[in-house]
Amino acid sequence: MPRASRVDSLRIQARPLRSPRSTLTITTAVAEGQQDAIAARTTARLAYASAWFVVACVYVTLFVASGAATPHALRGAAAVVLPNALFGLLSLRLARRWPWPDARGPGGLQRAAIATLAIAALASVAWLLVAMLDARIRLGTAQLPAAPIILWQSLINSLIQLALLGAGQAWQNGERAREAQGRAQRAEALQARAELQLLRSQLNPHFMLNTLHALLGLVRRDPAAAEAAIERLGELLQFGMRVEQQRTDRVAFREEWAFVTSYLELEQLRLGERLRLETLAEPAAMDVPIPPFAIQPLVENAIAHGIAPRASGGRLGISARCEAGRLRVTVQDDGPGATEAEILASPRSGLRLLRERLASLYTGQARLQFEKPEGGGLRVVLELPEDGVPEMP
Repeated sequence: MPRASRVDSLRIQARPLRSPRSTLTITTAVAEGQQDAIAARTTARLAYASAWFVVACVYVTLFVASGAATPHALRGAAAVVLPNALFGLLSLRLARRWPWPDARGPGGLQRAAIATLAIAALASVAWLLVAMLDARIRLGTAQLPAAPIILWQSLINSLIQLALLGAGQAWQNGERAREAQGRAQRAEALQARAELQLLRSQLNPHFMLNTLHALLGLVRRDPAAAEAAIERLGELLQFGMRVEQQRTDRVAFREEWAFVTSYLELEQLRLGERLRLETLAEPAAMDVPIPPFAIQPLVENAIAHGIAPRASGGRLGISARCEAGRLRVTVQDDGPGATEAEILASPRSGLRLLRERLASLYTGQARLQFEKPEGGGLRVVLELPEDGVPEMP
């Protein structure tokens, strides 16, 4: 492919790649995590206070309905709610000390229940003391409530504290589930990085051997073409080194397109007229962020399996456009074609690794589909969200 045939849009200055996460980025992430934790604790405290306010309103309503004056109803509600609210904090903490289900055995739940009943007894004693103090202020003498009332309120206090223990257990289980989800997401991100490294290690040596083999014959036959090919090879190596050094997880599509174009120029030097190219990339697609080395494996597969083995060569079409908020890249050859199962089962696992990497990076929002057109050959369609993929944690 002559150098002058490159798409003009490739000469536009590419956006700089994102630099690796610096100390400032890490510090910001830690600060955001701390702010989220503070916000979660604040929300939990507000929810706790709101729940007890509702309980107090219920008690006031019950006392007024039974004929008590409003001041007396307010004091009676406070005598019940305040001890339970204060001692309830201890019941919530028991859920952290003895979580359920406990991997160490079922004894933790029994100990937590016994401790909670003890806390309920303390809340009942505190309620009695407050009730006796209220009676002394109103009547001039400390009087105990009637025995049925004491038994009933003690039962209510026990149920309240056990309910708080259950709520604490549910909260702790939710926290553990969120932590496990976070660990799983970090593991997926690390796996995606590892797959990217494996993809690079498998593709680059294979391509380098083919290119060097073509250059050996080209140096004597056409020194000028060999010089141009070495320049293209330098561009490929520069792109790979930049991605590797900066550890970036995405680049502008224009950079990947320039990388693929240089790759195709080298392949056309090797295959000559046997490789017939049709390329089209809309300008709107050039700024879409994509994972590096996402397009080149598709092109390499088409050449290696659909064009290079045939004496007559073949046609390779590559197109890229944006539609409905998604980047759609199509790579199609007119070779013998293959089924998706055959492609993914191939010893050369570049496409399989690419699909797994995209699944990890985009969590189901990317699509890599293999189709057999009616006229023969193989069509590979890659669809990615136009807004790109979030940075890895």
